[in-house]
Amino acid sequence: MKKILIITAIVFTVLLGGFYGANKFINSEAVSGSNKEHVDAEAVDNSTSPKKEESEQTDKIGGVQYDIGIDNTSSEYKVIEVMHKMTHQKVKADEKWGAIPMVPDTISRLYEIVNNSDFDRKDQLLAILEKWKAGNFAAVDDDHNYFWQYQGGTVGQAHGILSKAEEETFILNNFGDDIAKEVSSQQ
Repeated sequence: MKKILIITAIVFTVLLGGFYGANKFINSEAVSGSNKEHVDAEAVDNSTSPKKEESEQTDKIGGVQYDIGIDNTSSEYKVIEVMHKMTHQKVKADEKWGAIPMVPDTISRLYEIVNNSDFDRKDQLLAILEKWKAGNFAAVDDDHNYFWQYQGGTVGQAHGILSKAEEETFILNNFGDDIAKEVSSQQ
C-alpha cells in the first residue's frame, strides 16, 4: 500500500510538473521559435506601456485628505509632510501615499505658517511656496524629492512631472469634481 501511495505521488508530481513545464515550453517556443515574427509584440514586450504608466500615475491612492490639519503651532516636519502630499498630484513616482489638493488657499496658508515660523528650513520652504504661489511647478519633482529625502524616503522618489491631462485625471480620481473645477479655474 505504501508503494502505491509513493508511486501515485511521483506520477502526480511528474504529470503536474509536466503540465507546467509544457506550458512554459509552449510560451517560450512562441517567442523563440521559427515564427517569432508573428508573435504579438505586447506578449513579448515586458516594458510598461504608456497607457499603463499613465494609469499607475493617475489612479486613486490611499491617504487622501482635504484638511491639512496644521496651524502656526505645527512642527516643521508636519508642514513638510503636508507639502510633500500636495506634490503627489503633480509628480510621477513609483509609489505615492497621501495626497492633499494643491490649491491656492492651501499654498497661502502654508506660506503664512512658514513665514511666521522659526523653522530650520524656513528659507527653502518659503522659496518653494513662492514658486507655487506664482503657479510655477516646473521643478515640483525636485520639490517632492526634497521633502521625500527630509522624511527619509526609500521608495517613491519622483522621476518626472505629470502632463496637464495626467494631473487632471489624478485630481478627478483622488479629489473629485469640485477640486478638479477649482484647480482648472486657476490654470
